Amino acid sequence: MFKIYGDYGYTTENLLEEFDTYEEAERWVEGYIRWGDFGGYDVIEIAFFDEHGEYIMERRYDKEDFYEGDDDFALMEDF
Repeated sequence: MFKIYGDYGYTTENLLEEFDTYEEAERWVEGYIRWGDFGGYDVIEIAFFDEHGEYIMERRYDKEDFYEGDDDFALMEDF
């Protein structure tokens, strides 16, 4: 089960959605942040918990990676 969290590990942490496949989760997040609006969260992550209960992040989207330059929109590289 893939979980989508806003601000995981912070006081504003919130489980936004759950999906059976990574592809469904990724599609949902990309639609959610499509216009650069992160719904008030600084970070949105797609993750799952392994058999030991460890949080495993598959993909992270950072609000700070979306910024306006002088003349154009730029997306910074993934980490």
